[in-house]
Amino acid sequence: MKRTFFVVVMCACWINPKSQEKRIQETERPSLGPELIVENLNGAITQNEIKAFKEHIAAVEPPRYAGGNVYVYGNPGKLMEACGLMYEATQDQQILDRMIYFADALLAGRNDLAPAENGGQQIAWTGKIEPMWPSSKPGITPADGGVASGSALAHLLYAAKLILAKSEIWSQHVPFGDVHHFGSSYRERALTYVREADLVAEKWLLARYVRADKKFYFPAAPNTYKPNEACPWNQMFMFTNGLVRLSACHELLNDAPDKVKTYDELVKVNINWFKQNVEPYSSPLRTPCWKFNYALVSRIEDTNHFAYESEGMWLAYTAGKYGVTLSDMTIMANTYFDVVLATVKDGRFAGNVDGSTGTGHAGGDTYVRDEYIYLADIRKDKYLSVGKIEQRSGKIAVSPQITARLLWLKNKRLKEGL
Repeated sequence: MKRTFFVVVMCACWINPKSQEKRIQETERPSLGPELIVENLNGAITQNEIKAFKEHIAAVEPPRYAGGNVYVYGNPGKLMEACGLMYEATQDQQILDRMIYFADALLAGRNDLAPAENGGQQIAWTGKIEPMWPSSKPGITPADGGVASGSALAHLLYAAKLILAKSEIWSQHVPFGDVHHFGSSYRERALTYVREADLVAEKWLLARYVRADKKFYFPAAPNTYKPNEACPWNQMFMFTNGLVRLSACHELLNDAPDKVKTYDELVKVNINWFKQNVEPYSSPLRTPCWKFNYALVSRIEDTNHFAYESEGMWLAYTAGKYGVTLSDMTIMANTYFDVVLATVKDGRFAGNVDGSTGTGHAGGDTYVRDEYIYLADIRKDKYLSVGKIEQRSGKIAVSPQITARLLWLKNKRLKEGL
């Protein structure tokens, strides 16, 4: 089978400050596999839809370099989320296996594990080779790196969580082998992912980016990126996403109650911090909404970054233990559907959470970013509207993350009798 490789998408999260204003807005670039399909927006997932998805993911290979944020918000990380959702919906083992294949590449590409010829062994701002995924390109000294590595952990741990939740496969051997020596069986593979995620959390994230009050801040010099500033909310949620899934894995293993307590407390503190810094307002439809800034002291939040805050709130909400309520999620959904999608300028939806539109990341979209599709499970009246927008945009054929989330939600709605 012919293999194709990902286009690396550099977008907004953790960028060298010198190039911060040269970010590329579009995050839903094609991942270069065969076309995907959604035959119907209602009913069961069809065999044709599953077949097209499997052919797509089989045709795409992980990138050689795991840095540059490709496993943060780039297509490789998004493909892993897509595989996880499709596996949840179909229980097709080949989809899980492809997710594990990417998880192996993600972990093997960590800076301290990857060989120099693949971009590893870079010196970070700490003066050391750190267990993280650099945000910068290879060859930049010191290598950029920060809390965005939490998003890479979230993708890795999604695979671990799915394995640990299915004990009947634990003793089976992963069919494509174990070239990285992460463990030949499914359970051994999952245990490796969890162990190495703990190491990243403790040696990099918690050690460098957590203040005494447990809030996520960037450290002082020699760190050069936003020294002493609060993490922007989208990056904060990338951090919490990793901790939410790491906590879930340890709960499935029932092996580390102290770690679960530590991770959960950090998630609660930081999500409460976010909720304390939103400003309530009403949409034109008089539904309750939130507006907030990109960071603690900053400009109004744009809809590029709002996608990651929506996803982070969703993951915390569905975990059921972080104080994120249905009311919170409804307000997030109202903000997107009743303000952002309800405001169109020059053929684009609003670019900011208050309904305004600017330039760059605030320029607005012509489609629904994949993370927002979760919100259509909260505002169930908006699911078909979202699906039709994606159909008109042409994203379904080329975006596994959009297609998988639509199919996952279609399947969920079928089970709920919708």
